[in-house]
Amino acid sequence: MEVAYLLAKQYWGQGLGTEAARAIANYVFEQLGLRRLICLIDQDNLASVKVARNIGIQFEEEGMDKTGPYLIYSIHKA
Repeated sequence: MEVAYLLAKQYWGQGLGTEAARAIANYVFEQLGLRRLICLIDQDNLASVKVARNIGIQFEEEGMDKTGPYLIYSIHKA
């Protein structure tokens, strides 16, 4: 399962991304019973890296596709 969210610029910097990502993660683990959650993040999007780290998601590896380089962050439920 992948976490994905998009906020209008006027709402940046208010902690809403972290709040939304945390709610998604909780739902994935607690309601869906899944064991792994990932974020695919544009390597230049430092705000999304911060959100991932804020909810405990750790860097896993770099990737590349037709749109360019990206970072994979993941978390595994014990």
